[in-house]
Amino acid sequence: MTSFLSAPYVSRRMFLAGSLSTLVLPGLMNGPARSETARPDLPIPKQLAPDANGKITLQAMTGEGAFVEGLKTPTYGINGPYLGPAIRVRRGDTVMMEVQNTLEEPITMHWHGLKVPGDVDGGPAEQILPGKTWSPQLTINQPAATCWFHPHFYPTTAEPVLKGLAGLFLIDDEDSDSLQLPSEWGVDDIPVILQDRRFNADGSFFHRFNLAAVTVGYVGDTMLVNGAAYPRAQTAKGWLRLRILNGSNARSYRLALSANRSFFVIAGDGGLLETPVELSELLVHAGERFEILVDARNGENFDLLTRPVDQMAMNLPPFDQDLALMTFQPNGKDGAGSLPEGLVKLPPIAELSDEPTQKLEFGMNLDDEGMGLFMKAGLPKLMASGKANPEIADAVTNAIVDGQELSMETQLSANAINGKSFDMSRVDFDVSINQDQHWVFSEGTDRMLHPVHIHGCQYRVLTVNGNAPPPELTGWKDTMPISKGGTVEIQVRFDYPATADKPYMAHCHILEHEDSGMMAGFTVS
Repeated sequence: MTSFLSAPYVSRRMFLAGSLSTLVLPGLMNGPARSETARPDLPIPKQLAPDANGKITLQAMTGEGAFVEGLKTPTYGINGPYLGPAIRVRRGDTVMMEVQNTLEEPITMHWHGLKVPGDVDGGPAEQILPGKTWSPQLTINQPAATCWFHPHFYPTTAEPVLKGLAGLFLIDDEDSDSLQLPSEWGVDDIPVILQDRRFNADGSFFHRFNLAAVTVGYVGDTMLVNGAAYPRAQTAKGWLRLRILNGSNARSYRLALSANRSFFVIAGDGGLLETPVELSELLVHAGERFEILVDARNGENFDLLTRPVDQMAMNLPPFDQDLALMTFQPNGKDGAGSLPEGLVKLPPIAELSDEPTQKLEFGMNLDDEGMGLFMKAGLPKLMASGKANPEIADAVTNAIVDGQELSMETQLSANAINGKSFDMSRVDFDVSINQDQHWVFSEGTDRMLHPVHIHGCQYRVLTVNGNAPPPELTGWKDTMPISKGGTVEIQVRFDYPATADKPYMAHCHILEHEDSGMMAGFTVS
């Protein structure tokens, strides 16, 4: 799996100096300076519904992509060369999944956001060996939502996801049907899968488990949306529904629209909110999903942007200023969707004890070494002038790409939950089935960002750093960030069992943190 990592990396200085003048990394140019010629159309994943027998077949396969001009990038995909289809099911469906692994490495397939028993969740214990097929039966019993699926093999989740093993998992129900939301796939109902990537000189994806990776996670320098760099989408006029998935390994995005347009958040990870929430910016962390409605009734073009974020090492160019990710051109027919005044009625928060049922403290065993690496490179001064200092940017980039790969022993012990690095043979705790519980995510002395994902459930956020959550986070969630020593309290309930041989996972969704010990296995009984 590391065969592509031997190629020399194209450094920022080499690129800017023109020493490889034939290599153009799409997505490196920002704003108006970015080329309008030969821009790709936004790829729209094909929808995949159960067949007449209720079966959906997924095949993990190798492929090839054209992300770097003049070079081919070896990729992974699901039913295609890169990324996968948008699985489409309805609440109440029972679906037989058939996951075929044609790769030369073992994988799993995790249904991120689905409430299903541990034995079909697709966690690290459910290995699909090369040439084998896994056939879990999924009963869909949760509200309409934008979920997703990706491998969860330990300790190598990060690189297969990076190469393209991921896809959307969409659930519909009667409530969502009744709201007259934009619903024509690829016309006014638009998937937006955000990924940052970095490339080696031979065009292959860069990935290396070094000290930088286990500290801050993966730091790309090129943006892809649905697998395309700076694409444009020709859409309907009217209200547009954007289903946003942060499919990056580690990067967070502070999303906005050009011309200071506002938008309305209508759904989070696990489904619709009670009412639309009007915002001008939306922070989306790794693994999170949001659905937003944008008013494009005037037919004017607009860009989806990301703005600089307060996340360590993530403000290297081109992310040191507003970066246009894609363009919407609403020049088609008038869409039939609308913005509802209200959405769905959520159940009330349960009365819970002030004493938490479960505490999860996220920690980094190599925090001092990792911070020292970036301090030596001058990271605190990177944005002193509001824009990245080129020399410091080079030094930080070198720390990210040139650092020696860690031994497997060091990688697996780099991070921890409740003081313990993940161990496949250990169950860390057990929780009661069908019982509302009060959980707390915290960091102790750690201050790094950790988007916390819990398998087998959708939960409600009670507090963020002691305060009520903002309105866009009041719906069903399965991934919530903690950072800067902060805490998040949730109400969670598990409807299905998970046994010691097929436990659920609680982990940081920065995949390099997950692959270096920041994960705990738990049972539900």
